[in-house]
Amino acid sequence: MRRLLARYSLSRPKPLPIRAHYRDRGYVTARVETGCDDWAKEYTGIKYKSQEYSVGNRSLGYELSLPFCLLEYYPNVGNAFGSFKGPYSLTARCLYGRYVHDWAFGYLSQLRTELREHRTKQLAHQKDAQPYMISATFFEGHEGTGEVLRTADDSLAAFLASMRDSGELDDTVLVIGADHGLHMGLNFAFLQSGRIEHQNPFLVMSVPEWLHEFSEKYQTKHGSEKVSPFAANEQRLVTPFETHHTFRVLADWPEFEADSWKRSLFAAQKTGRTCEEAGIGANFCMCKIPATQ
Repeated sequence: MRRLLARYSLSRPKPLPIRAHYRDRGYVTARVETGCDDWAKEYTGIKYKSQEYSVGNRSLGYELSLPFCLLEYYPNVGNAFGSFKGPYSLTARCLYGRYVHDWAFGYLSQLRTELREHRTKQLAHQKDAQPYMISATFFEGHEGTGEVLRTADDSLAAFLASMRDSGELDDTVLVIGADHGLHMGLNFAFLQSGRIEHQNPFLVMSVPEWLHEFSEKYQTKHGSEKVSPFAANEQRLVTPFETHHTFRVLADWPEFEADSWKRSLFAAQKTGRTCEEAGIGANFCMCKIPATQ
């Protein structure tokens, strides 16, 4: 008997890495990586040609990463992610007399200033001002004591204050988030509260007032619920998929795909949503207590 083999094809082309999505729409793109990891190449380079997406060309206009591979901070022998040196160290992370995060914040501040000055000149000459998309990765929260994170408090506060005082937050979306919660220490190892903490990463977003008002009106007109999408999503199950579509909407602004908007954080996500509906595996669902082994 002859076996019939079925073939299928994707209904849509493979989506672009998010930075390339912005670059193709005229954005200046930049990345700061303080852990000596080439995340762009590691995660998107295996699926896309690196010369097209991972390193420049269609992905990044500016990048700061190599200084954080210097031996004073990042050991080249033994365990680079040990407890006493490197990006996971439980001691303060320093590079030539400064905190590692201060080098990153300094670069971000200088880059933002230069890009905004360029935007101001473009507007003065009645040209379209080129927007920018900048991302930065910090590892101060990636250790078991929780003490290293405190070393970044003052620098982060000063950075946010500079964005506020310069008026940048009037036309910029700021997202601060984590890929996971704390997964080190006794609380994580032995308690259910530690497991929930691990599977419920931090996320906060600041949006300009005009975008906040538009989102609320759009939800009222087109949403299934007449609620504030931001207030609603604070207490609902959301995932990196919604974060991804949020970035997609912003890249396409002022035009956007209705489907991406519905799946973004600008729209109220379903109340009572389950992990299964959200595509979250049982091992990562913070709403379930694992069976005793």
